[in-house]
Amino acid sequence: MSAILLAVKSPIKLSGASTEIVAVVQECLGIAVDGICGVQTLTYFYAFKRRHNLEEPDYLGPTTVKYLLELLKPLITELQAETIFGRQITTIQLNDLNSCLERFHINTPPRMRHFMSQIAHESGGLKWLKEIASGDGYENRLDLGNTFAGDGRRFKGGGALQVTGRANYQALCNYLKNPRVMEGCSYVSHVLPFTASGHWWMRNHMNSLCDLGATVEKITRKVNGGYNGLDDRKRYYAIASKVIH
Repeated sequence: MSAILLAVKSPIKLSGASTEIVAVVQECLGIAVDGICGVQTLTYFYAFKRRHNLEEPDYLGPTTVKYLLELLKPLITELQAETIFGRQITTIQLNDLNSCLERFHINTPPRMRHFMSQIAHESGGLKWLKEIASGDGYENRLDLGNTFAGDGRRFKGGGALQVTGRANYQALCNYLKNPRVMEGCSYVSHVLPFTASGHWWMRNHMNSLCDLGATVEKITRKVNGGYNGLDDRKRYYAIASKVIH
């Protein structure tokens, strides 16, 4: 991925760049990757260049590439993730985890420790990224947006924090602009287990809570609605605190 950008030796207009280059830029910026240099891509690109005081907002050159590649450094390594979860993490999962942390700005030690400890508990250390129950109990649940036959099973809990119901999957689909999300739990639990959780984290303003110095109890109350599994969440938080500095 980095090799594609490193091949840019002189400034080029992003709007005229190849699909491959645009796709890597989109990945670096943490936005939907389609290789098309549209309004959203240019808006994020311009904002990125302003943030780094880079001239010529339309152009991608070696200096801009250098700053973009900084964004590709993982916020969490395979070893750190496996130490916290207590089991192996797949490449797909690790990539989605880092994409999630970048996309939803879960990028400071307090934010990362709380997020990692909560998803570690909720998923049983990555054992459960898909709800065990059939989902039939969610059939015709209008409060979840389940209005079509089969919605209960299709949109049962998916991801580390178990996004549930057609309405919540649709919100995630709209945010990511990824229609495959509406394939339901089977897709989200395999491809986007952490991104789905990060979306919930963002919608519920969890980063702000972490920034205010929230305790594990306070974060747990927000995530769980109570204090179920509090001791286990504290155990994961203690592990996360040792590996995330």
